[in-house]
Amino acid sequence: MAVQLELLQSSKPYADRRSFGEFGEYAIAEFEIRYAVDPQHVANSRITDLDKAPLMSDESVHFKGNARLVFPKNSTPSCLLVDVPNRGRPTAFSFNRPAPTELQTTSSPAGDGFLFRHGFAVLTVGWQFDAEGMSLEVPEALESNEPIAGEAICQMQPNRDTTSLLVGQGGVFTYQPSGKGRLFQRANTQAPYVEVDDDSWRFGRAHDGRFDPTTKYISKDGGFSKGVVYTLVYETLGAPIVGLGLLALRDAAAFFKYDFDWPEDRPPFTIGYGASQTGRVLRHFLYEGLNDDEAQRQVFDAVIPHIAGGQRGDFNHRFAQPGSMGIPATGQQFPFAATSTTDHLSGRREGLLDRCANPPKVLSTNTSWEYWRGDAALIHVSTDGERDVPPTESERIYMFAGTHHINGILPLTDRFALTGEQLPYPLNTISYTPLLRAVLINALAWLQDGIEPPDSRYPQLSDHSLVGRDEVVDQFSQSPRFQCLPNADNLPGLWHTDLGDEIENGVCRHPARLLSRYPRLVSNVDESLNEVAGIRLPEIAVPIGVHSGWNPRHPTHGASDQTAAFAGFSVFDGVACIPESRDSCYDHVVRLTDELVDLRYVLAEDRELVIDNAMKRYDAAQSTLTATHQE
Repeated sequence: MAVQLELLQSSKPYADRRSFGEFGEYAIAEFEIRYAVDPQHVANSRITDLDKAPLMSDESVHFKGNARLVFPKNSTPSCLLVDVPNRGRPTAFSFNRPAPTELQTTSSPAGDGFLFRHGFAVLTVGWQFDAEGMSLEVPEALESNEPIAGEAICQMQPNRDTTSLLVGQGGVFTYQPSGKGRLFQRANTQAPYVEVDDDSWRFGRAHDGRFDPTTKYISKDGGFSKGVVYTLVYETLGAPIVGLGLLALRDAAAFFKYDFDWPEDRPPFTIGYGASQTGRVLRHFLYEGLNDDEAQRQVFDAVIPHIAGGQRGDFNHRFAQPGSMGIPATGQQFPFAATSTTDHLSGRREGLLDRCANPPKVLSTNTSWEYWRGDAALIHVSTDGERDVPPTESERIYMFAGTHHINGILPLTDRFALTGEQLPYPLNTISYTPLLRAVLINALAWLQDGIEPPDSRYPQLSDHSLVGRDEVVDQFSQSPRFQCLPNADNLPGLWHTDLGDEIENGVCRHPARLLSRYPRLVSNVDESLNEVAGIRLPEIAVPIGVHSGWNPRHPTHGASDQTAAFAGFSVFDGVACIPESRDSCYDHVVRLTDELVDLRYVLAEDRELVIDNAMKRYDAAQSTLTATHQE
C-alpha cells in the first residue's frame, strides 16, 4: 500500500472560526489522494479484476480520488470519523442537525456542532467511480491489452407513462451500450421476467415529437407504463475496476489513522459511518475482509452501517453500478448476519465478518423501512426464518421503531421531495436523529472506556414481535382509515439466486435466475397499529398517531399494490390513539424520554430535543384533527 497526499489548497477556518467547546476552533482541508496497491498482495485478493489492471513501473495499480478533512486546529481529536459519501455526497454531517438553509451553502455543515463538541475529526473519502463530488478515478481491466466486453443491467419503475427511460441506476448513466440488449418487463420484482419483443424497442429518446438516437435512453412502441418494472440487460465494452473503491476507503482511513501529520496527536480511534448505499458499502467492506491493510494494521475500530438492512451491494463485481438498488447480484447474496450461520438453501456456512482478521465493533441501525424492503431481519434471523440469530459479542443491532429510511420532518406532506412522488398517506414525521447520535457516542465510549453500549433492540421470533408482512397488513386492513394497502406477496425481498458459472470470479449472468425467497419479516404492531419492537421514541410509545416504515405507491403512479421507495407514513386523522390533553401527553413524553436517557438510547444532552420533537408532533396531530373536523 502506498498513499500520496496532495493538499489542494491551504486549510481554511471552519464554520467562521466558531469554537466547539473544549475542542476549540476547527479547520477544513481538501486533498487529492493517489493510491498504489499491489495486485499480488493477499490483502487485495478479493478485488474483482485487480489482476487484469494495467501496472505502473513499480508493479502496482494506481488510482486517485479526493478527500476532505474537518479537524480541530489546536487539540487532539477524540476520534476519526470516516464518512463514506452516498453518491458523492457526505453523510456524517447529518449528526449535526443542519438547518435547510445551511445545507444550501455547504456540504459539510456545522449545524448544532454535535460532532465537533464531542471532538470528532471527520474524513470524507471519495470511493465511487461514477459519482460526482466526492469520487474516484479507476483504471479499466484489460485482457490481452484489450478492453473487456460483457453485460450490464439496470432496472426502472416509472411513476408515469413515458415514451423513454434513462439507461442507468439512480439517475446515473454508467456504462455505454456497445450493442443490442434484452428488455424485460414484469408487474413487480417478485414476478417472472417476461422478455419484450426485440423489434418493439430501441436505444434512443423520443422527445417533443422527435427521436434522438442516443444510447443513454431506450424507447418502446407504445411507451412505458407507470408502475411496471422494466429490466434492461445490454452489451457494453470497458470494465472499470469498481472494487478499488473499497481499497480507497481502506487505505485512506489507514493513512489518516496511522501516518497523517496531525496538528496535535493523532486520534486514538477510527469509526466508519455510512448511510443507505454506503452503509451497504461498509457491510461489503467487512465481507471482503478489508479491515486490515497491506501492513496488517486494523483500519476501523468500529463501524456504524446505518439503514443498510441485510444487503451489501454493487461494489465489487465486473460492470457493477454502485448506485444500483434491488437488482440481484453478488451484493444481495448470503451471508447476511455477522454471526456465522448455515444457509438452508445453498448449504454454505458463513458470516459477514469471517474474513476479518481484526474485526471492528459493529453497530447496525435500521428503520422500519429496511425491514419492509424485505431484508433487514436477515441480519438476526436464520435463512429459513425459523429461529433468531443472536448478535456477536462485539455487535449491537438497533431498529428505530416506526421510522422510515430518510428520517422524518414536519410539516406534514404527501409529496416526497426526493423523487417528486405523491403518496397516499402523509410522509413519516418521526426524527430518529437523537437515537443515531446516542449510537455514535455509545460506540465512542465502548472504544475509549470499555463501556458497552445498551442492549440490542430489534424484533424477534421468540416473543412474536417479528412476523410476516401479511400479518401486519391484515391488521391495518381492519381499520377504516387505511383503505390503500400493499399486497405483501408483491413487495421486494432477497432471493437465493443463480448468477451463472463465473460468479466466483465476480462476473454475473443477468438477469439472475430467482430460485427461492428468503424470509421477509417485520415488526409486529400493537392495538394502536404502531410497532412493538425496537427503540420506541415517545411518539410511538405514547402513542401520538400511527407511524410506519411503509407507504403504498399512489394509484396515479401505478402499482398501488406495492410500496414506495424509502417512504413510510404518519397518520393523525381517523385513528383513535392521540391523547386528548396536551398536559397529559407531555407528562407521558417526559417519563418515556427519561427512561430512554436512563437506558442510554438517548443522550442526556438530547433530552429536551426528544421532548420537543414529540410535542411538535402532538401539535401537528391536533392541527390535523381540527382541520379534519372543519371539513
